[in-house]
Amino acid sequence: MFSSSGPVGAARMGTDLRTSVVNEWGRCHDVRNLFIIDGSIFVTAGGVNPTCTIQALALYIADAMKKNLANLFD
Repeated sequence: MFSSSGPVGAARMGTDLRTSVVNEWGRCHDVRNLFIIDGSIFVTAGGVNPTCTIQALALYIADAMKKNLANLFD
């Protein structure tokens, strides 16, 4: 059985500012132009090693940043 010992869920991803730290593409709600791209954006720990999921999220967030570059630093 896999057990996660790293910080997971410390900076939850979501659209509700009261229950999440970052939006749907990793941008912090409270700190301007801060992006969090690691296991802490997960809502909870999974049952397996999260490395591939973190890599996929990093690519997804980088793509979202690229698509929103014109409005990124507003």
